[in-house]
Amino acid sequence: MAEKILAVDDEVDILQLIEMTLISDGFEVITASNGIEALEKARIHMPDLILLDLMMPEMDGFEVIENLKQAPEMRDIPVVMLTARAQAHERIEGLSAGADDYIVKPFELEELRLRIESILAHTRKTKYINPLIGALGDWFTEDGVEQFAEHLRTASAIQQHLLPQLEPKLAGFDISGLLESSMSISGDFYDFIPLEDNRLGIVIADVRGKGIPAALLMVMIRTSLRLVCREDISPSSVLKRVNDLLVIDTAPDFFATIVYGILDPKSMTFTYSNAGHCYPMLLRGEKIEELQTGGMILGCFGFAEFETETIELESGNKILFYTDGLTEAEFEAAGEFYGEERLEQVFKKNSNLPADELCKKIREDLFGFCGTNQQKDDITIVAIKASTSRD
Repeated sequence: MAEKILAVDDEVDILQLIEMTLISDGFEVITASNGIEALEKARIHMPDLILLDLMMPEMDGFEVIENLKQAPEMRDIPVVMLTARAQAHERIEGLSAGADDYIVKPFELEELRLRIESILAHTRKTKYINPLIGALGDWFTEDGVEQFAEHLRTASAIQQHLLPQLEPKLAGFDISGLLESSMSISGDFYDFIPLEDNRLGIVIADVRGKGIPAALLMVMIRTSLRLVCREDISPSSVLKRVNDLLVIDTAPDFFATIVYGILDPKSMTFTYSNAGHCYPMLLRGEKIEELQTGGMILGCFGFAEFETETIELESGNKILFYTDGLTEAEFEAAGEFYGEERLEQVFKKNSNLPADELCKKIREDLFGFCGTNQQKDDITIVAIKASTSRD
């Protein structure tokens, strides 16, 4: 969701210039032409930042700041003053009243952007932490924090237990997966589900967001999928059933991408459906194909439909599944993403390794690419190799 900025100025030209600039930068902009209107719109929209002209009719900027600081729900909204170059006393008075920064008119647009970003970078963390502190109330003590941390550790242990504890044994296939969480608990998951006739269900999914909300939705999806897939229906039907359950029980902004498929060692086939997830890579010899058949993301739309495709596998074929935390990992110093092209190269180069070693080699290359950068998203990789052995 775009951050909101309330721009307040009685000069229409300046207001329009600010509005056009900030909208092009991705902000939601609300405008007001006087102090009274500014206070009213601030109460209604609760902006993330206010750009406030000091010299206005009816109610000047100083009075606006005073009213903002007296209102508990608005006193923490950062205020950047717009002030004339010659009026140093205005800047001092405004900062003393509680403004966070000032910009001198006429201002450069780049300076405006930098000042806004600098302040928002400091307030974003507070914006999300304060509601948590308020909800915890008196419980937010040293003992309370330790108890909360213990709950997180327990949740992490439960989630780790839900992941496959052993690599599946399926005649004719070598299969492995790994998950690297960016936090103590993850929104990614993968699963291997034994089915009738010695078939194996393969799942990889990425739930929107991170932390506790994503982990809870992950558990919900995993549970419902495991129940539905045992009814011996196609992967597209499984995803349709799970999608319908999610649409009923979750808000539209809680969704997931997922690939669900069935490995059949008897027919040497992989039948799958893809709900908006990163396309798995199928390596045949030196050629990589993308498995794109599927449908929309999971959990947003009740009308979503999904398609199924069956591919025949031969000895030496490999399939690589992954989440976007892998390809969207960034080497910040160069502004480069790991990307699908590099992943394809590493996949081909190491395709002769056992499945577990292949997953580890990709992870190793990723961390070598990103250097010491903190991992920003969960990373999940699953590899399948078809072999001649049926033992």
